[in-house]
Amino acid sequence: MRSHLSFVICHLSFIIRHLSSVIPLLLTLTGCDFLPLTPTPTPISSLPPPTPPPSTPTPTSTPQSQPLIVTLTLWVPEQFNPYGERPGADVLAQQLADFSKIHTDLQVEVVVKKAHGRGGLLDFLRTARNAAPSVLPDLVVLDTADLEAAADSGLIQPLDNFLSPAEISDRFPFAVALGAVEEQTMGFVVAADMQQLAYRPALLNSPPVSWTQIVSSPVPFLFPAGGRDDDQVNDATLIQYLAADGKVTDPDGNPWLDEEVMVSVFDFYSTCISTTVISPAVVLSITDADQSWERFQAGEGGMAVVRAGRYWLEADEAVAAAPIPTRDGQPLSIARGWAIAMVTDDPARQALARLLLNWLVAPDHNAQWTQATGYLPGTRSALRLWDISNADRAVLHKVMEAAVPPPRPEVMATVGPAMQDALEAVLRGRTTPKEAAAAAVESLD
Repeated sequence: MRSHLSFVICHLSFIIRHLSSVIPLLLTLTGCDFLPLTPTPTPISSLPPPTPPPSTPTPTSTPQSQPLIVTLTLWVPEQFNPYGERPGADVLAQQLADFSKIHTDLQVEVVVKKAHGRGGLLDFLRTARNAAPSVLPDLVVLDTADLEAAADSGLIQPLDNFLSPAEISDRFPFAVALGAVEEQTMGFVVAADMQQLAYRPALLNSPPVSWTQIVSSPVPFLFPAGGRDDDQVNDATLIQYLAADGKVTDPDGNPWLDEEVMVSVFDFYSTCISTTVISPAVVLSITDADQSWERFQAGEGGMAVVRAGRYWLEADEAVAAAPIPTRDGQPLSIARGWAIAMVTDDPARQALARLLLNWLVAPDHNAQWTQATGYLPGTRSALRLWDISNADRAVLHKVMEAAVPPPRPEVMATVGPAMQDALEAVLRGRTTPKEAAAAAVESLD
């Protein structure tokens, strides 16, 4: 027993004597920063030479060193919901996905809101700026009618410095006007709509271009003559008035109507009634261009004023397109649209948002998306990329080059109802064109 105890003590002494040499070496190999248990120095030759720190950080594959993903926020109206059921939704969704594939450090969050009114895009921009500015989007798609209000409220930023000279000059005149506020580009038109003529080649060898040709044809003519919900005159009649060089404001900008031009428009309608080209009961029952297209598709009429968006999305080979016939044969239409605008005022985010802006307005992307949705593009390059015949493209190009923005809403709030009352009086046979025009002018006074 005693000998065994002596043996153990002997081995313990041996271990203790060598422990002070082993521990520093273990600490050096494991990288631990502990102090040695004894002050016994370790020979320098027994340690590996220290590795000098690198002059620059060496990238590693740890998650912390990966580039951050920046989320760009895009607000759109319900019509443009990329995950909805409307035509072209899948095209926009794919384009956004492709953008993130190319720009791997960017992703796009799309927020869908109502187009107008309380809880709509403009209303939310105003509310968020005051209550929660952090939720404001980087880009927003607005009705061009709301651009001025958004700009006046400081909600959107000018785009002139974000667009190339080629992008600026490529726009149709109507797109330039719709996107401008006080000569600054506040929005880039990505989708537009306007009215045009649809006709049946089986009934007409060529489309009529003037009032004379409409009156002399035996083909029934459809157009929306019924008043809209706000008692406004429809664009179909406003186009005829403007194309005949009518004005809706005087030199001082006050609401005004040209009595002589109104008489000529109403005379045209009266002549169409007497030649049975127009049925007053039929046209007064049509309150918008969509209804005109639907009745035309159902077999009514041989020519009709329709919405371009419906026509180019739904037309078949039995129909053809043309500009709306006017008094002098000079085409004219009224364009309305949607424009993408820059909201963020942070220079760093603006630089990133510009990448998405340029992606969405690129001619190939805008052409593919607009043709899938039925909207019209705002640029000539995008129209050239539409998959349609050269003859159809020439017609559409002619309509779009001649399109103009609508008169200001505050002007039409006064002028529109006066024109509609006079139109209905003529179509119902209650008064003569001259009496109706005089009454409309007098109502403004």
